[in-house]
Amino acid sequence: MPGDPSSAAFLVGAAILAEGGELRIADVGVNPTRIGFLEVLRRMGCPVQIESRATQFGEPVGDLVAKPGVLHGTEVTAREIPGLIDEIPLLAVLASRAEGSTIFREVGELRVKESDRLGLLAENLRAVGARAEVIGEDLVVEGSDAAPAGRVRTAADHRLAMAFAVLGTLPGARVRIDNLASAAVSFPSFPETLRKIGKRARK
Repeated sequence: MPGDPSSAAFLVGAAILAEGGELRIADVGVNPTRIGFLEVLRRMGCPVQIESRATQFGEPVGDLVAKPGVLHGTEVTAREIPGLIDEIPLLAVLASRAEGSTIFREVGELRVKESDRLGLLAENLRAVGARAEVIGEDLVVEGSDAAPAGRVRTAADHRLAMAFAVLGTLPGARVRIDNLASAAVSFPSFPETLRKIGKRARK
C-alpha cells in the first residue's frame, strides 16, 4: 500500500531542520487532496521534490525528496486547511524556525481533534521558547533561531508528540515530551526512524 503522507510529513520536517544530507521517502501516497502541506513548504522556501511517480492500487505514489533549507513565514489560507489539517502541528513547529511570522487561518477545527490541538500547539510552542498565540480562529507563530527548550504537554496526542520531537532534533535543543509513546497511534516506529534521520544528517 502507498505510504501515508501525514506520517511522511514529520520525516520531511526533520530533513528540513537537519544540518545536512538529503532524505528520500519511497512510495508515499501523493493524491493531491492529501499533500497540501507540500505547497506550504514550497512557499516557506523548502520545496520537496516528488520523484519516481507511479500508481499503486489505483492511487498515485512517488518518492518524497527533502533536504535542509531556510524557512520563511507565510500565510496558510482557510481554503487550504482541509487539505493539510493533520499536518498543521508539523507546519507550526517549522514556522517557529522561519524568518518572520506565519498565520494559519480558520483552524478552529483543531480544538476538537484528539486533544484541543489548537490551544496545546500555542501553549507548547511558548513552553519551548517560541512566540505563538491563538487569535479568534487563527494561529499565529513567530519565527526564532533560539534553541528550543522546555517541557511539552501532549495530552496523548500523537501528532503533537511527533511534531515537537521533530523540533527537538535541532542542535542545542532540550525539548522534553511527556508522552512520545503516543506516536505509536499512527507511526509505531517513529522514535527509531527519527533517530536514524538524525544520525544520517550528522555524518
